[in-house]
Amino acid sequence: MTMMASPTKYLFVATWLLAGCASTPTLDELRHYAATESYPYDTYLDTVSVKRALVIVAHDDDDCAMSGTLHGLTRKGWEIEQWNFQTTPLAEGATEHPSTLICKGCSTILPEGTFRGGDPGDTLPSYLPIPKERFAAVFNTGMVRDALVPRINAFAPSVIFTLDNEIGAYGNPDHVFISQLVLDLFNSGAIHVQRIYQPVYTDHMERTIIGERLSAILKEYDFPDTYAIARQVYGVDGMPAPDVQVDIRPDSLGKMAYLMAYSEKARSSLRKFIPYFEEVPAGTYFSVFDREFFRVIAPDTAGN
Repeated sequence: MTMMASPTKYLFVATWLLAGCASTPTLDELRHYAATESYPYDTYLDTVSVKRALVIVAHDDDDCAMSGTLHGLTRKGWEIEQWNFQTTPLAEGATEHPSTLICKGCSTILPEGTFRGGDPGDTLPSYLPIPKERFAAVFNTGMVRDALVPRINAFAPSVIFTLDNEIGAYGNPDHVFISQLVLDLFNSGAIHVQRIYQPVYTDHMERTIIGERLSAILKEYDFPDTYAIARQVYGVDGMPAPDVQVDIRPDSLGKMAYLMAYSEKARSSLRKFIPYFEEVPAGTYFSVFDREFFRVIAPDTAGN
């Protein structure tokens, strides 16, 4: 979920968010952001015989919207690794990455920053949306593909988790690029997995958390509204609709421990997308935010 900013703007936004969290939110305030919709509960993951999965994301904290599900799968004996292309510094005093709390840990696939570069016209802040037709110039697609394909096939996962390829949650082009590349590899048969799971928000969550909360924060401190720009640049209304939901209440403590294990700077970014998570006990918080939602791409639904 990485969104880079100047140190001054980072301080202003962090102050705004902390001020907004000065008092414990009520249940009604939490429910304002929680899903009002329901979808079929996922049954597929419980039927998989080879319990091995990969999380492939641009930034190490991009898995926050699926971390309850990942914790649950690990608890059930799955072998899960996270692969990323940019890692945030550890919290002060920490010796292990937070991902070790929900899976086997994370690996940075290429040297930091090398998956993007080479286009002299790529001068905007890295989080601003760019058209997909410019991806070939902005991103080192061949380098990333060559790094991923043999490793994926050697690990032989049944399932890959990655962000949605349409808007990348809120418009970050790094998210869209990595997820689109994984989907292209899946569609072409270059990698051999049974399903891709993309965490998404429901329409209500997207409207309140991204469309209202995030946009207000960005407007308040004169950031570009990445979400509004992304919908125009990518020609979409927002995230894809969910296909399934996963009950994460049994993994509330595990998910909260994962989120809280990040450094303060990283958590300041997570606050934008996971409202008030630091202010409410895990059991209470995840009694409201009790599900994670996924778009599921299978061979018979691929091609999007």
